[in-house]
Amino acid sequence: MRKIINSILDEINSTETNYAKSSYKIATETIKTLFAKRGAELGYCSAANRNLNIFQDFEYDEGEWLFDFVWYKMHEYDDQLMTEVPLVLESELSSKSLGGLKVDFDKLLVATSSTKVFVTSIHFLEEKRSYIQKVINNFTNFRKDETLYLIVWDEKNTDNFSLEEFNKEVL
Repeated sequence: MRKIINSILDEINSTETNYAKSSYKIATETIKTLFAKRGAELGYCSAANRNLNIFQDFEYDEGEWLFDFVWYKMHEYDDQLMTEVPLVLESELSSKSLGGLKVDFDKLLVATSSTKVFVTSIHFLEEKRSYIQKVINNFTNFRKDETLYLIVWDEKNTDNFSLEEFNKEVL
């Protein structure tokens, strides 16, 4: 999964998509659209709150579920049966506080069989890292072999998105 997420970040960090960093809303929509495009390549459907048609050649419109963005797959012969939800994503770029992260982050924990991705800004990053690690260490259903991916937008210094990984620490 790391390779897939890094390729998405490479695309959003490229000079061709520099417009994506013009606002929190456009950055969020660009990330969701890039995940949707990659999901489609892998055979997944995508669900998200909105699609601002960031890329005119690609559109998805399933509406938001519990999470800001989801990859899912339906049964091959019965489109009423969901067979998997391999990825869930929450994004909280506009709220720069630790409290803003807490509002959406904890929802990721209920997705016990999915890859979890959280997108945030660099503001209060040490506090956010500390909170994330503490939650993962104390959440009973977070497996030792599981990884949470944190995408951080460093809008202050580099103006790039980077990837961090969190795993349960053996205490």
